[in-house]
Amino acid sequence: MATLDPAADPALRNGRGHRGDDLRRLNTAAVMKHVFDHPGLSRSEVALQLGLSAASVTKMVAQLLEAGLLRELAPLVGTQGRPRVPLQIDTGTPLVMGIHLGPRTTGVVLMDLDGSEHASVLVPHTGMPPEESMDLIVAAADELICENTRGRVIIGTGIATGGIVNRAAGIIIDNPGAGWQNVDVMRLLSGRLPGPLILENNARAAAQSELLYGHGQRTNDFVLMVVTADIGSVMVDGGRIRSGFSQTAGQIAHLSVDDGTRPCPCGRTGCLAVMASDDAVADTAVERGLQEKPNIDEILFQAAEGEPGAIVLLEQRNRWVGRAAAQLIDIHDPELLVVVGTPAESPLVFSSLVDEVARRAQLGKRAAERVVLSTDHVFSLSLFAASTLVAAVLADPLGIIGLAAPDPTES
Repeated sequence: MATLDPAADPALRNGRGHRGDDLRRLNTAAVMKHVFDHPGLSRSEVALQLGLSAASVTKMVAQLLEAGLLRELAPLVGTQGRPRVPLQIDTGTPLVMGIHLGPRTTGVVLMDLDGSEHASVLVPHTGMPPEESMDLIVAAADELICENTRGRVIIGTGIATGGIVNRAAGIIIDNPGAGWQNVDVMRLLSGRLPGPLILENNARAAAQSELLYGHGQRTNDFVLMVVTADIGSVMVDGGRIRSGFSQTAGQIAHLSVDDGTRPCPCGRTGCLAVMASDDAVADTAVERGLQEKPNIDEILFQAAEGEPGAIVLLEQRNRWVGRAAAQLIDIHDPELLVVVGTPAESPLVFSSLVDEVARRAQLGKRAAERVVLSTDHVFSLSLFAASTLVAAVLADPLGIIGLAAPDPTES
């Protein structure tokens, strides 16, 4: 798997000794990201704001236009001089694929570069081994592409899953929800899906999406919690997503949030995973007679319809999540704590989470004021997975589109 992350690729880091082609890739990435963040700028404005020559920016923009990553808007005619031609990310030509490898159901999505969903499909694979699951996912992805691309180009695939992931090697080290260990995703999927492929942990993919499309536009200093069938967190510091020395940072599933006796597979009791995960909530709903078979979506629907028992159940879950959130705020002191997952899908009872943070965190109500729902309350791990590929495009557009060879006219 090609390395596409500038944090992991020495050729893409700022520093001394860059060759001409490395510098060109860095500058092209800077132009691409600047237009992504500031749509509507002209070539001359981009050059001025980045401190690059107008000729160099014109050449780089030409490549990005030809590759279908940027597009020109209608010229704006001023009072003097040539018309100003605004630029923006092309949302009509390229697509990225996102795949969330869930423990029982996988979501596959085609996404525009602006983060909007183009088409999607769900693939059930409960109890199947990884190889059989991947075969089903590839078949569904092929069908999705055939029915929805209409000549548009898919420039790569981002894949996300719960548990511990080795991004560099493309291996799922441990996904407890699916019961998968040491699954070589790259071996199973390379050449079968639009490349390049990126494998990432759910929480880090969600954080990447927030950086590109959500709260990252307000701050690049936040902690994000994912609460679904899988549970995790990630710290974003200065816009950099922290993975940890062994890529296991943010494993919060076994934080203690309750003094009760509910056992956890880890050997302890009261862990966040067995108190507040989607599976735990659904199991509790069955115990309380709210449903015959565990189904988190049904609980969310009942709560939205005003069912008192479902509301009480979700409020209790959110209090446990709030206890974990308070610990994260105390430890990391982020500007924001972003919650994604089923708590974000049920804003009706979100106040119980915030109130618990106010009771538990050292800063009390001041800490609680930092807790926010994921942007627009929209939650899709498949879209989050796709955002990892968008980030790779922004970090090295020439590498993604295969134009990274040295330009003989530059030194």
